[in-house]
Amino acid sequence: MQNKKKTLLRIALYIVLAYLPVYVLGFAFSDKEGGLTSALAGNSLMLFPAIAVIITRLITKEGFKDALLGTGKRKSGKYYAAAVIFPVLLPLISGLILHLFIVKSGSIGDSAFCDNGMLTAALLLTAPATGVAMAAHGFGEELGWRGYLTPKLEELMPTPLAIVVTGIIWALWHGPLLAYGYDFGRDYDFFPYGGFIAMIVMCIALSAFLTWLTKRTDSVYPAALCHMVLDLTLTAELSLFAARADGTPFEYRVSEFWVLILSTFPVMIVCGMVCMVLLRKKRISD
Repeated sequence: MQNKKKTLLRIALYIVLAYLPVYVLGFAFSDKEGGLTSALAGNSLMLFPAIAVIITRLITKEGFKDALLGTGKRKSGKYYAAAVIFPVLLPLISGLILHLFIVKSGSIGDSAFCDNGMLTAALLLTAPATGVAMAAHGFGEELGWRGYLTPKLEELMPTPLAIVVTGIIWALWHGPLLAYGYDFGRDYDFFPYGGFIAMIVMCIALSAFLTWLTKRTDSVYPAALCHMVLDLTLTAELSLFAARADGTPFEYRVSEFWVLILSTFPVMIVCGMVCMVLLRKKRISD
């Protein structure tokens, strides 16, 4: 009972420290369109989960022995590869879904993606390298969500539930930006609550995959790498599928809000469900 109480206090302290600066900066520097007017504030947001972990561990005198800061167990290379392959393939599969089910007229061959073959190839080749170079941003979040919060929640509940709770907390951490249209825009019914629901679904699915990477390697770096490459490639690649070679957008069967959700969420959700099953089986085996 005493250990559970300590864990709850540590979780509460971490959440307060991770949320407070993001909410203060997010509302203080909001451009009311889903972005921030301060580049410094925008670039620092992803670092606060890591800062919160450091402060929490120092205050509670936990130390950093179980902080998952090693590069990983033996044979972790394939998980580092998966951390790059998934975010590079996701927009490609999403682009295919977009043209098979969502675009009303026109084909994938008419898209800017196919017209800019060299540009697309360069993007795919350089994204992993850029992701490694900028992994500090992904590391800032993953040290917090997967490296600290999920393991702490696992002390109180089963792994699948810990993943779901982490996903919800992670999604709501984006609250100030979501309130003004971050990621999903503003022009849709049930704004901004629909954006919050969509972000929660997305974060739970991604949390499962990122937790799977972390547990298989005992390291936060594969998840950090995946997180950063995903941020770099998803919007950039999908925007090439969404427009014709001359830059004009295709005509869709649904609103813009649903274009992003229906094209990207199926792959994320399926991948997340598979990882949930794999993690549950591993826990039962252990």
